[in-house]
Amino acid sequence: MDSARNNVEAKAGGIAPGIAIFIYGDRAYAAAANNLAVTIRKHSPGLPIHVWAGAGMSINAGLFDGIHPMPEELYADGPGSLKVRIHDLLPEGDWLYLDADTLCIADLRPWLDRLSAHDFAMQVLGKGKAGESIAYMPWVTPETIARVTGCASDATFYGVQSSWMWVRKGSKLAADIFDAAKAISFEQSDLKEPWGQDIPDEARFSAALTKLGIDPHSEPLSFYGNDGTYKGLSDAARNHPLACLYGDLRQHRLVKASWMEAYDRYLRATCAAMGVPMRMTVHEIMDRKYVSTVKPFPR
Repeated sequence: MDSARNNVEAKAGGIAPGIAIFIYGDRAYAAAANNLAVTIRKHSPGLPIHVWAGAGMSINAGLFDGIHPMPEELYADGPGSLKVRIHDLLPEGDWLYLDADTLCIADLRPWLDRLSAHDFAMQVLGKGKAGESIAYMPWVTPETIARVTGCASDATFYGVQSSWMWVRKGSKLAADIFDAAKAISFEQSDLKEPWGQDIPDEARFSAALTKLGIDPHSEPLSFYGNDGTYKGLSDAARNHPLACLYGDLRQHRLVKASWMEAYDRYLRATCAAMGVPMRMTVHEIMDRKYVSTVKPFPR
């Protein structure tokens, strides 16, 4: 299914495009959202930034164009369950959803221009048929997805990374993908390994794409800090506008220590230049993430 279409209709939403961030729980996520907003302001001034926040989140109002309360029932089950529901909260229009634990390292606007030709996009790191080697499928196997979704034997399976998603609220394609992701029902026993007490949203989106037969548009927005491809942050920024702080500092140390140090140096310098307090370092935020602090259910 082709996700490209005319962009005129989406502009009726009033905010096109906008950045959407969703936070709740540990105060580290509020600090992360503030850090992300500062870095977006540095590289993409004038780009609308909106945050949906759960109870108790301390937000620097000067960094955001809109701060919206988020009902507890949307995040009570965990961040994976929240992410498959963000479509329900977004106003109509074009939105770039970003995980709070992300940094902007280059101008997003040229990338948004490219994404505007599509109704939905996310970073696809691998795809293939059952029995093939598919990059980045850490949560569930293709066989489990096939059993849960009842997909055809020749279905394509997707390794997706959901630290960003392009969502055209008001399009059928985006609505279909989120509706399917919400309806996917994995059990804890289906997972290769536990993820706190929730089902990872990446597993649900991957299964939804397979079930619907949708090959989503993808762009290399995120740099993952897990290899030596680039000499430094400015080098990485030539090909990626975002630095993704995925994983944690305990079981899943996915971002190399050298890049973590580079991110903290960059963040300190950016906050100082923008006159905004830096509430937490990247290291502190990573150590307080959901997957680091919530004990999984017994298996």
